[in-house]
Amino acid sequence: MLVEAEYRADEVRQAYQRASSAMRSGQVWTGPTAATWTAELEDRHQRLGRLAQSVVDAVEEELRRSPPLVTEAEANAMRREMAGRT
Repeated sequence: MLVEAEYRADEVRQAYQRASSAMRSGQVWTGPTAATWTAELEDRHQRLGRLAQSVVDAVEEELRRSPPLVTEAEANAMRREMAGRT
């Protein structure tokens, strides 16, 4: 679960990188409106990265609250609970 969250967070952190790099290059769109749009894009890119990290942090916190090892019965009960089949 943590590995998946970290993988997805990395994808999210990279989501706007190509567009942001292209806009900063000055070869795609220039002028005051382009500068404003680029600043907003980069702000959203950074905010999205922070939000993605907060998801990873929440998963890590939840894992810290769970015992490192559980019995097979406990694992099955946890799976049923996560699947909504309590």
